Amino acid sequence: MNTPSIIINGNEIFISNNGSEKAIAIKQICNALGVDFSRQLKKIKEDEILGSVMGVTPTTGADGKTYEMNTLPLKYIFGWLFTINPENVNPEIKQDLIKYRKQCYEKLFDSFTKRDSILKEKAMYQIEIERLENELKSDDRYKKIQELKTSVKMASQQFNSLNKSVVNEQLDLFKNNDIKE
Repeated sequence: MNTPSIIINGNEIFISNNGSEKAIAIKQICNALGVDFSRQLKKIKEDEILGSVMGVTPTTGADGKTYEMNTLPLKYIFGWLFTINPENVNPEIKQDLIKYRKQCYEKLFDSFTKRDSILKEKAMYQIEIERLENELKSDDRYKKIQELKTSVKMASQQFNSLNKSVVNEQLDLFKNNDIKE
């Protein structure tokens, strides 16, 4: 069975299953980024959120053996990476980390603002629909549409009732026949 992994800065980092959640070893990422593991571990432990979700999980090491490693759930890794100071990573990946952090800022902004703008837009559409429907209510054609919708609904109910009745009749045929061999 293959263990899922990701490649960071040329280093293969294995993803472990921690119960129902995927987890990643903190040390492996620190090594890939060239940041001090002990300082990052201390920072994670002191963080009220990251410290509460950090665990020790059997994880595949670079040598293919399994070790008990400090891990974070996959869904928290991106937030932790966002907090790493680009001055503390290997110089060759500093610009990549800065680019990543910029993307995080943009995604946060989009997440918090686009949702609100979409909800506001939807509310405006609903208000406009209600306004137009209220204007149309006095129009005889609107009244005719409502009558036809009611008729369609009634016909659908009759059709469903008929279908149910036919199915029941067919089932009754099987119940009343004696099976003879």
